[in-house]
Formats: sequence, structure tokens, C-alpha cells
Amino acid sequence: MTSRTSPALAAAINDAILADIVTISADAIICVDESQRIIFFNEGAEVIFGYSTEEIIGKPLETLIPERFRPRHGEQVRRFGQAETRARKMGERGQISGLRKSGEEFPADAAISHLDGVAGKVYAVVLRDVTERRRAHENQRFLAESGETLASSLGPDDTLRNVTRIAVPHLADACIVNVYHEGQFHGIAVAHVDSERAGRLERSCIEEPIDPDSAHPVAEVMRTGQTVLLPSVSRDNGVLEEPVPELAGIFGTMPEAGIVLPLRARGQLLGVLELYREKSGYNDNDIFLAEEIARRAAMAIDNARLHDLVHVGSRARDDMIGIVSHDLRNPVNAVKMLAGVMLDRERHEPLSSEMVDYATIIRQAAEQMDALIRDLLDVTRVEAGRLQVDAQRENTEEMLSDALRTLAPVAHEKSIRLRLTAPDEMPAVMADRERFAQALSNLVGNAVKFSPAGADIVVVVEVHETELLFSVGDSGRGMTAQQLTHAFDRFWQSSRTDRQGAGLGLAIAKGIIEAHGGRIWAESRPDEGSTFYFTLPRPA
Repeated sequence: MTSRTSPALAAAINDAILADIVTISADAIICVDESQRIIFFNEGAEVIFGYSTEEIIGKPLETLIPERFRPRHGEQVRRFGQAETRARKMGERGQISGLRKSGEEFPADAAISHLDGVAGKVYAVVLRDVTERRRAHENQRFLAESGETLASSLGPDDTLRNVTRIAVPHLADACIVNVYHEGQFHGIAVAHVDSERAGRLERSCIEEPIDPDSAHPVAEVMRTGQTVLLPSVSRDNGVLEEPVPELAGIFGTMPEAGIVLPLRARGQLLGVLELYREKSGYNDNDIFLAEEIARRAAMAIDNARLHDLVHVGSRARDDMIGIVSHDLRNPVNAVKMLAGVMLDRERHEPLSSEMVDYATIIRQAAEQMDALIRDLLDVTRVEAGRLQVDAQRENTEEMLSDALRTLAPVAHEKSIRLRLTAPDEMPAVMADRERFAQALSNLVGNAVKFSPAGADIVVVVEVHETELLFSVGDSGRGMTAQQLTHAFDRFWQSSRTDRQGAGLGLAIAKGIIEAHGGRIWAESRPDEGSTFYFTLPRPA
């Protein structure tokens, strides 16, 4: 048996459901009559505007509109009522402004329609408060701009100054960044909406450093590692009547509110950030932004310090390499010279075969040391951007033949065949002949080092429109994708157990090629060998 509902009952049910939906909607639903007086005001409207239905019914619609928009608003509504368009959907117009009972303005999206009723024309408005949406958008924009500002900092001091510039005036009328040093906190970066007062604030922070054992809020943050909120001049517990005495003379009166936050990175307290407002408090959104800025600022300060430490360490290392290389070169040259003298005299005054072997080993060792010293100096120049090349128009075939002729004995010693694949006619190339030979020697030497005896090393030349492409391929053990990412790092070697050389050859080759304006890269797979490619420009 099928039950049926009468049309009248169904309509009544639908009307009841619709009435409930309208009543409980989170959006404001407002109806006004032809004279633009409010005749319907749902619960959503009560929440958004702060008026109860009883106190707003019968009031003019302009009660809910900021005063500066009222003169034009009534006429706009009347013109809309006369138009053929019966409704405008939400989003078809730009955002409007609403006025709460408290006097606070807020942004809103609205849809409006008009219809003719028994008692005349009725206007219906559905209004959505977009305060949170706009605030989220503004927060994202502020944090993005803050991130860019902090990322542009060049050092710790620059970073600290940027932190204060970010905070004032968006989050505070005054900002102080403190760093703990020698048992006390010192304000080392300050900002104020008034530049003259900023100078006084900075002098005050320098002349009156904070005692970490005091009841000062900065000291409290240091001890607890927690954010401290200062809602008013005095503290409820009576311990601290004037939490920030140095600000009294700068603001004229004690600031109304403040947030004091730890600057913490990698589990360490780097400093404390103070934010103060003279005549307004902080809401939850402000606190969220302040904590996010403090987090980002701490990371930026830590990164800037680490960058300085790395830079200082790198400079000290390079200075040490330069000094050691220079001081080693004289005795190494002396050893090479004396070993050479011994071998030259052997022609006229025969030495024992044992002495000849010793002198030969000594000279070879000295030459290896001289090559290592040269590599150390070159790689230091590469990283400092001081590697010089004198690129000139060179005959590619001659330059390549000279370089390979020099490398042939190195390959022959390990029974490796060195083969060249190149066009019959090669155009000229812009290169520093000596540096080109050095780069090619490093690449071929690397291939020889990792190729088995009897293997082939193939040097290939390809002619492109604006450049020549060179490659050196071997059939050695190859590299994994992870190893390949480090191939041109200095002092890096694919095998930690079988260290051959200092791991500088590829880094120097990269520096030489890039100094020519060329590119260098490698392709490799385990057990399939490696191929190193580099380009040099053709003459314009």
C-alpha cells in the first residue's frame, strides 16, 4: 500500500523546512520593504551584525551600512528594484562593507534580489562575512613578503634589522630583538614608528642591558622558553608593576600591550623578540603572526650565523691552502732539481742502478707533490671565482692532437687504448690552449684511473652551430645516480676505500670549462662506465 501526501501538506512541509534553513543559516539573510526598512532578520544576521531581531526590525537598512556609503546606497537599491534583472548572485559585484552594532566595519560578499509582494516590493539580501577569508589572504601575503625580506639578508646583523622592519608597523609600534651575550641580554636591533624615538630606544637598550635573573619579561622568556603576553601596564601577580621600564619615556606612557617571544632554532635559544603597541591590544590573529615571524626570524638568524661560520671556515681553509702550497713549493722544487741533477750526472759519472732507481722515485714523487700543490691552488681560485683563462681562436685539431699526444703515455702505461672520433674537418674554437689541455688531462686521467687494463677510452668531438661538444667515455665501474651528483665536488671520490689522488681533477676541469663560458656534465650507470661531456664556444 502506497501512502500519499496531499499537495497542501507537502507545501506546508516544504515551507517549514525552508523556514528552518533560512533561520539557522550562518549567512545573514535580511529582507527589507519598499521603504528599505528591515522586516526579516535571521539568526545568522544576529551573529554577524550583533543586533537582536527585536531591536533591528523596523530600522532602516542603512543602520547596517558604514556612514560614508549611506547617501548613495538608498538610490542604488531603488534603481535595482526598477531593473529587469531580478537578482544578482554573490560574487557578481565587488566586496561591500557592513557595520556591526559595535561600530566595527567588516568586508562582506552579498547577493540581492527583489520581488513584488502583497504589500509592495520586497528586497532580500544574503550576506556573507568574509573577514576571516580576507585576514587569511592578508596573513599569507604578509608572511610571503616577510619570508622574501628575511631571505634577502646577507648576515646576522642585516637579518636582525630586517626582523624589526617586518614587525614595525604591521605588528608593533616598537620592536626590539635581544641576543644573549656574556651573561646578559642586549637589545641589538630596534625599530620604532617614530625614527627619533627609535634612536632613544636603541641607546636605552645599550646603556641598560637586561639582567637575566630579573623579573623582566625578556628574562622570563629566557628562563621558560615560552611566549609572554603583556595585556596592560601592570602584571596581575604584582611582581612587575612596569614590565618594560625603558619604554615609559619613549612612548610617554607605558604601552598598552606587548608580546615577548623566544627566538629558537635547532633546539637553542638565540634571542628574544619584543613587540609593543602603544594604544591597542593584540588579538589571536596578531599572536599567530608574531609567533610565525619569530619562528621564521630564528631560522633566518641561525642560517645567517651558519653562513658566516662556513664562510669564515672556508676562507681560513683557503688561506691555509695558499700558505702551505706556497711554502711547500720551494722545498719541492729543490727536491725535483736535485733529483734531476743526480740523473743528469749519471750520464757522465755512472751511478749504481739502485741510486738511479732512488733518484727516479724521488723526482716522480716531487712531481706528484708539485701537481697536487698546483691543483690545490687552482681549485681555490675556482671557488673564489679568480681562475683566469686567456681564450683565443685556436685550431681545434692541432690543440686536441697536442693534448692527446701528451696523454698517450699515461694510457699506455696501463695498457689502455686512447681513441679519437672526430669529423675530418673541425672548425676553430675559442679556448686557452694550456687550460684546455689541463681540463682534458684531468678527464682522461680520471677515465684511466677507473678503467680496467686493456680497455678503450674514447674521445669524441661533435660540431654544433655555436659550440663544439667534447666527450670522454670509459668502460669502468660507473657511478650511481647519487654518486653522480657529487662527481664535480672537490675532495670527493666515488670510492672511500680506494682513494687515488686528492679528488680535485673533476672540480678543476669544471672550473676551467665554465671559465670559458662552456658547460660540463656527466652520464654514468653502475658497471656501464661513465662519459663526461663539455662544450667550448666557437668564434663569433
